[in-house]
Amino acid sequence: MDARDQALQASCPVIAAPRFGSLPPMGNGQRVIVARNGTFIQTRLDWLDCILPMGQQCNAIRLPYGEVTEHLRFRFGVLPITLIEDFVARARRRLPDEAAGVLIYSRITGGLRLAMCDAQSVSPVHIHYRRPPMGRDETVAVDLHTHGSSPPFWSDEDNRDDLGIAVAGVFGLLHQPAPTARFRLVVNGFHKPLDQHPWMGSGQDVTPADSAGTHGGWIPSLLRRWW
Repeated sequence: MDARDQALQASCPVIAAPRFGSLPPMGNGQRVIVARNGTFIQTRLDWLDCILPMGQQCNAIRLPYGEVTEHLRFRFGVLPITLIEDFVARARRRLPDEAAGVLIYSRITGGLRLAMCDAQSVSPVHIHYRRPPMGRDETVAVDLHTHGSSPPFWSDEDNRDDLGIAVAGVFGLLHQPAPTARFRLVVNGFHKPLDQHPWMGSGQDVTPADSAGTHGGWIPSLLRRWW
């Protein structure tokens, strides 16, 4: 086998799903799982453990393997409410321009911290930015940006930029008392809307009526888990 193919297969191996046992353990990285009910990609990082479907089962070919269930878990648990509030407050100070920030995961502490990104080019309709420096044990887990006074949505530029592995969040209507937001998981250019977390509910932007609490109304829903 060509050495380049060996390197590629070592970095992202393909395994068959066990029918009578459990999936073998894996360290940080990615692997493709061929299962009776489809093909899946498993990703494991310091902060993420997920299995996502890549293709649907072909009924004409019943593979003699086990079945795999979609799985998503964030090792940091829930998003800290204080970090989300802090990001929104800082982004409001930059109105009418857009703003960007990241939640950085520490392998040592198991927690997140907020860092705002340095804008290289910014306006009310776009932002190009540089991510902040990080420690050796740190990695970006959540990528946040705003659309200023406009509603939150995923632009063509967002889709082109979101190619790595992270949770992405976009906030809009920051000039109003209750901004709205959308979140999705990004894995190698595949975008999975986080419809199950409380902000997405039925697929709509969240308004104050969609959540409850004593901490401002719209933010407390982030304290709940997404799985």
